[in-house]
Order: sequence, then C-alpha cells, then structure tokens
Amino acid sequence: MSDMNIPGVSGTRGVDSQKMIDDLMKVERRPLDRMENEVDEYQTEKQVWQELSRTASSLSDQARSLYGFQNPFSERVATSSDQSVLTATAQRQAPESVNRLEVEQIAGADTFVSSSVPLDTRVPEGRYGFRVGEQERFFNFRGGDLGDFAEAVTRNVGELVEARVVKDSAQSEVITFRSQLTGAENRMQFLEQAQQTALDLGVLERSISGERTLAISQSEVAPWRGELSGETVSVRAGTMEVSPGGSVSLPVEPRMSVSENMVLELDVRVVDRSDEITEPPPPPEGPNVPDAGSVTLDGITIPYPQSDIEMPDYQPPEEPRIVTDSTFLFAREGGQDVALPALNAGEEFQTIQIPLAEHVDSISALNIRNENTHRDFYVQNARIFDPTARGEFEPRNPIETASDAQIKLDGITATRSSNTIDDLIPGATLELHGPSRGPVNLEVEPDRETIKDSVIGFVGQYNQLIRDINILTRSNESIIQEIGYFSDEEREQARERLGMMQGDSGLNQMRARLQQIMMNSYPTDAGQELNLLAQLGISTSAGGFNTGGVNTSRLRGYLEMDEAQFDAALQNDMGAVRQLFGSDTDGDLATDEGIAYRVQQYVRPFVQPGGIFQNRQNTLDSQISRTEDDMGDYADHLDRYEQRLRQQFGRMENAMNEMDANQRSLQRLNNNSGN
Repeated sequence: MSDMNIPGVSGTRGVDSQKMIDDLMKVERRPLDRMENEVDEYQTEKQVWQELSRTASSLSDQARSLYGFQNPFSERVATSSDQSVLTATAQRQAPESVNRLEVEQIAGADTFVSSSVPLDTRVPEGRYGFRVGEQERFFNFRGGDLGDFAEAVTRNVGELVEARVVKDSAQSEVITFRSQLTGAENRMQFLEQAQQTALDLGVLERSISGERTLAISQSEVAPWRGELSGETVSVRAGTMEVSPGGSVSLPVEPRMSVSENMVLELDVRVVDRSDEITEPPPPPEGPNVPDAGSVTLDGITIPYPQSDIEMPDYQPPEEPRIVTDSTFLFAREGGQDVALPALNAGEEFQTIQIPLAEHVDSISALNIRNENTHRDFYVQNARIFDPTARGEFEPRNPIETASDAQIKLDGITATRSSNTIDDLIPGATLELHGPSRGPVNLEVEPDRETIKDSVIGFVGQYNQLIRDINILTRSNESIIQEIGYFSDEEREQARERLGMMQGDSGLNQMRARLQQIMMNSYPTDAGQELNLLAQLGISTSAGGFNTGGVNTSRLRGYLEMDEAQFDAALQNDMGAVRQLFGSDTDGDLATDEGIAYRVQQYVRPFVQPGGIFQNRQNTLDSQISRTEDDMGDYADHLDRYEQRLRQQFGRMENAMNEMDANQRSLQRLNNNSGN
C-alpha cells in the first residue's frame, strides 16, 4: 500500500489537481470561445455595414445638394475689380449684373483726441453722459486718473463710445473718444460733466463758425444784371422760380468769410420745356391773282393780258434760338461773380451741397441766372454752414468726423450712413473700405467655384462608395495597392476586410447600378452637345493618361475629373450642366431626371430608416443578442461543471487521505508485530 500512487490526485502524492481542472475546463470552454469569436465577427460585420451606410448616406446627401432647393447652381458671387475700395457678397436671388461704382467717400464715425496732458492728470467725479445720434447713455464716475476714466467710459457706454489712453511722450498722454456709429446723423456729443471735462482736456473748444440761412422771399431778393422782373422771377411759399432770361440775387448779410469746411446747401429742380418750342410756320402760298378777263367783239374774244408783276422769293423766318446752360449759381466775392459748378438736377427737388472753400474765400451774395431758352429753374431751402460744426462746441483735434458714405452707381450718387450697404444693388451687400480713384466694376455672377467643389464632392463620395464595395466583395489585393492615398493604418484595415462580403449579390448589384447611372445620358436643353457626364470631363479616363495596356484601376469604376473641361462647360452652358444633374421634364416644378437625382433615388432605399442597410444591421444585432444569450447560458454551464469537478476531486482527495491514514495504521501494526 505504501507504494500506491494515483495520477491526478494532489496532496502528498505529487499531483496538481488544479491543473487537471484547468485543463478539463479549457476543453469544455471551446464552444464558448467559438461563440465569442462569432460575436466579434458579427460586431466587425456590423461596423462595416455602419460605415458603408454612412458613405452611401453622404453620397445621397451630396447628390441631393446638386438638384435640391439649396443647389449650388443658384449661388451667386460678387467680384470687385478693386477690393481695397469695396467688396461684396451676393445672395442666391441676386440677378447677374455688371455694375459701375465710384466710392467718393466712406462713412465715418466721430473720433476725437485730447491735447497732451501730464501723466498725473485727474478726472473729477460726477455724472458723465454721451449722446450719439438719438441715443444717450449716462454713468457715475467716482474720480480717478485718465486710465480709470477711459476704462469706465468703455465699460459703461461702450456700445456708443469707446475711450482709450495713449502715452504720447515720456511725460504726457492723450485720451481718444471714438463713436461706435457711422453716419452724419450720428454725431458724438458730451453731456453734463463729460462736456466740461472734454473742454478741460482739450477734446472740445467753443465754436467760432456761423451758419447763414439765405432768405427766399419777395421782399429779400435783389436784382442782378438788370431790373428784377416779375415775369422771370417769382417767389411762392419759400420757393423761387427763375424762368428763361431771368436773374436774381440772394444777399448774404453781413458778408461772411468761408472756412475750410463750409458748404452751400440748397434744394433745386430744373424743368425742361423743350417740347413747347414751336416749329417755324410753312412758307405762304403767295397772293391769289384773279383772271384778267377778256373782251368780245363781232364774235371775236380777245383776252386781257395777265399781270406780269414779279413776286419776291420766300424768306423763311429764323429758327428759334435754343440755349442750354447748366451754370445757374454764382458766388459774389468782393466785386466779382465766381461761377459755381454746373447743376444736373432733375425735375424733382434734390438737395445738393457745394464746397464753397474750393471756389471763394468770402461771400456776400448768391446770384442766380437762367440763360436757358427752354428750362425753368427752382430753388428753396438755401443755407451756408459748416457740417462739422456742433453748435456751441466743436472738436479741437478731430481724427475723423461723422459722415455719410457717398457712392455713385452708374453716375447716380447715393448716400448711406453705414459702410455696409444692402439696398443699392438687388441681392448684394456692399462693404466699403476706402474712396476710389476711378470707377470700380462689381460683377454679380454664378459661383462657379462652389458649383465645381460640390460636383467634386459628389464624385469623391461616389468613388469612396465604389472603393469600399470593391474591397468588401473582391479578394484581389491589387485593389488596395491601387489606392495611393491610403495611410498605413487604413491599408491594414482594408486588408482585414478584403473579400469579407465576397459573393454578396446586393452589393455587387449596387455597384453595377451606380456605374450605369453615372454613364447614362440625360435630357438637357443642349441636346446631344451636353447630355453625358463625360462631356463635362468626368469619366473613368478623364486624366487622359495612356499606359499602353489595360489600366485595371479604370475597370474598378472610379471617376476622374478634367477640371479645365468642366470649367469650360460651366462657362459656356451652365443651364445644361445644371439640367444634367437634375431637371424638371414634365413642368410640375419637381425634379424628376438627372444624374444626381437618379443616384439619390437609387441610394435612398439603402440608407433610409428601416432600409436595406439598417435591416442588415438589425439582423446582426439579433444574431449578436442570441449568441450572447447562448454565451450566458454556457457560462452558467461552465460554472456548474467546474463546481462538479472541484467536488469530485475533493471527494477523491478525501478518499485518498483515508487510504493514506489506513496505510499508516497498517504500517504501525506491522511495526508492532515485528517487535
């Protein structure tokens, strides 16, 4: 008994029962390992279908974007010939046009700077206020240095006025105030304590410029160049009419000096009466000379001789003299009359401004004459003023003053309070950057670059879907080698999926159908001149290279684009290009034909909720769920099996322990018997 040894029994007999249990469990676990591998395969396949669905959805969306409501063929772009002067953006509804613009002046905002003040300058406490246009803001300041004050201004009224301190020397600094609103109506004013502080800092000074309103009344007007005739000059309710041949003077009393910014502003209109000029009468027919008669004697009639008086030749009257003269206004300076710029006014009143400083240094009267033979001149609301003046106060050191933008469109001047103008050219928003030295052309045209980018995106999504289907349904590794843009990681992933769904009839059919759609012809207004994608430069051989043999990559169905050919097609017949991708052939205002339309209609059942790709994923989810349930059941079985093994080995070890005990007892009996 002492030499008895049972393999697999632990204890003192040198056998590892745990190892035997582990080995038995490893054999029993093989079905579970197989099910885990199945779940991994299902998960990988599901991931492939998810990625395939995303790629196909992207293709569907890209196709839809080429013919849907937001298609790029309706996009517009505005191109400026001088972007330093103006730029523009165009909305989809903007009509194509070429516009000739001149920026005479951009809109400005008040920007004032103080005089240099010492670094230790203090700003007193008080209630400070600012007005810009019609808006007012106030805040309380507890006192502090210039930097504290600038920070308080920006913090409390920054939507209207910003303040900034600049150290202009080692011992001094200045503060600037900038209005946030442009336009002549948005002048910046300092209120309450801000006004006195601005005066103390040298931001403002008291105004010395005046304003004169020229009285237009029958009692105030004076003769000029002859007597004042009521037939040629009349005044009614503040409006003066000067008929052809009339002249009149509006005194400026007392005579005033003209400062740099002074302008003459008045409302004028010119009424053309050329249709009333009568044509000269036709030549007269001449006198009607009666018959001289005759005398009859003894049956013989003798006529009297006709009058032989010679009629003078007809002398037509002189044609009416027509004079056209657009110089109506003259400024009296000393003893001279200086002609002011000619007026091109229409038949409706319009306000004009003439910079007087460019013509005279002083003015004592505004003289008006009308030397036209067929036009009446009207004037009202005349005044001379400084547009930069601000009542009692004016800026001492203005960097910029509030002013309107002035821009000419096809010779017509328009004024706006902002440099962003969206109501001058239909569908376009202008951004003014600076005055122009001459005309600037702004062309509104289709956004061909956006169209090309959209088509490139469509072709790229198509190629990606065909690439993924090729990898999944074919086992030839050259398919992967032909794709030069793959990273190492992408190339390795493609190898793992190569031929994974080989023989899947649905994917093979999808690839064939998509290739057919892309190669078919579609109706356009250009007819056979443009009804194929290849005529746009998009085909399997658009690159134009020739290797002298069969290029297998072309046989995969990938498309290439000849951008030069595509650009030419867009330039020559954009309408046909648009119809090639999507068109309405039956007049019901809904797209029913075209490459992009056909691709989107075909792919939609695959990618829509509950579609083919979703059903594939649902099937895999069901298989994964069933397999995971089986794995759970089998795991429970393994737990029970392992427990039985441990129990069995435990009983075996107990039995062997009893055998060892009996053996030791017998050994002791043998030893005792020998003694």
